[in-house]
Amino acid sequence: MPAFYEDNLKYINKRFKNIDSRAIGDRIKNIQWPIWKKAKVCEVTVNSICNNRCLFCYNSEKDFNFPEADFKTICRSLYEGRAQGCWIAAIIGGEPSLNKDIGKIASFARKIGYDCVKICTNGLKLSDKAYTRHLAESGFNMFDISIHAHNGKIHDKLVNSKGAFSLIMKAAENVKDLSMELGTNQVVNKLNYKDFPEFFKMAYIDLGINYYNIIYSHYRGMMWKNKIALKLPIAKTVGKIKKGFKIIEELKMPVFSRMLVNFPPCLFPDYLNIIADWESDESIGDPLLLPGGETVNMSQMKNEQAKKPASCEKCALNDRCRGVDTEYLELFGEKEFKPIKNKNIKNYFKTMF
Repeated sequence: MPAFYEDNLKYINKRFKNIDSRAIGDRIKNIQWPIWKKAKVCEVTVNSICNNRCLFCYNSEKDFNFPEADFKTICRSLYEGRAQGCWIAAIIGGEPSLNKDIGKIASFARKIGYDCVKICTNGLKLSDKAYTRHLAESGFNMFDISIHAHNGKIHDKLVNSKGAFSLIMKAAENVKDLSMELGTNQVVNKLNYKDFPEFFKMAYIDLGINYYNIIYSHYRGMMWKNKIALKLPIAKTVGKIKKGFKIIEELKMPVFSRMLVNFPPCLFPDYLNIIADWESDESIGDPLLLPGGETVNMSQMKNEQAKKPASCEKCALNDRCRGVDTEYLELFGEKEFKPIKNKNIKNYFKTMF
């Protein structure tokens, strides 16, 4: 078992009542970091090239050949992240598995003290078990494999790559066989949102995934180009997402991550503590290394890309919330966003932190 296993299990049993210790022990058996710590992430973009052409990507076609940061710049960014208290290194792209130094990057991150070093990947190369083992031996201990549907027909269409779903299911199997923690990202859009409960059942129960990014897409890059086929009012996703989350409620499991990304809190006031990156406070923003070598504050960057609907002035969270992407308001307007009152702000799910 990982070094933190006993301490993690004790923490859960102490904080959360009426939990099946055997069931929770099985779910946390591959976690190699202290689960009670709130995430503080250094995101490092190691390239812009990709072997998928996702219809919803926030990059445009010209961005796939953007010059990437060199190894020294990547190391410097990871150092800066540690100086700011980051304990999670998220290695992103493009497709990071295509970076020739990917193993060296993971080794360096672990060497300077990151408890969790994760690769955010489309999973295609990880269908090769020997390659997945190489990444694990280099230092990666979290594998975020993007899964955008519960079946190959929808997933393959969204990533514009025939046979991709079969490959990532093999990749997920390889990660689990190597006793590594498996996470996932899903971009919710018009083609997959109705099947969210089925997706969540597959991911949470069948694959045993604890860590999620359920993402409402930015309408930029390829997503803007394909907006007619993919656009979806964000309020339409709420019912399906809540139905999927019922699985966790029924199993009485604690939640391991802030899994809702790019969703304003007014749509999920009863799930406030699992919404990520909605607050405008730049002092809590995590560092992000961009492909060209510039490091930015994530909150500052998102604040500059957002705008508040007029209704926000009457909302109990107005002083904290950054609002909504300007491109979204251009497409759909402001009518979905209703101010919430203090009495309606809840913390429905108990989390690790």
